[in-house]
Amino acid sequence: MNTNQNILSSVLLASSLTLTPIVTTSLTASTQFRVNSISNSISKNLHRRGIDEDISKKIANNIFTVDEELFALMLQNLQHGCDKLTRSEIMDFLSTQALLSKNVNLDSYSYLVNMIYQIKHKALTKKDLKSLNTIATKNSLYAQGWF
Repeated sequence: MNTNQNILSSVLLASSLTLTPIVTTSLTASTQFRVNSISNSISKNLHRRGIDEDISKKIANNIFTVDEELFALMLQNLQHGCDKLTRSEIMDFLSTQALLSKNVNLDSYSYLVNMIYQIKHKALTKKDLKSLNTIATKNSLYAQGWF
């Protein structure tokens, strides 16, 4: 019985050691795809608005005030935590902010409230405000490196 446990433990250890780099690589590639997707979406949106393609790419890359992967994580947190917004509404807003060279602070509660109000042009409910507070807190913790 002890031999079977040793064999099983060895097999599990070997498989975890060989699969860990594969999982890490796929997660990094997935995050990188989302990052490229954000800057590409903003760039395409700006180009659709009439800005030269090369210039729109430069503008889109300048919107990130934090690491691009961190920004993608914060944006994903916003999308999942706030059911009021669609991805296209967020991308339109981000494109406008990029065009105006304004900072996007997804870890600021007041910024998120202002952002939602500018997009929806409606007063937010207490539930919405509570959700935005939770999102801002999580994003702030991401920015500080707690996660």
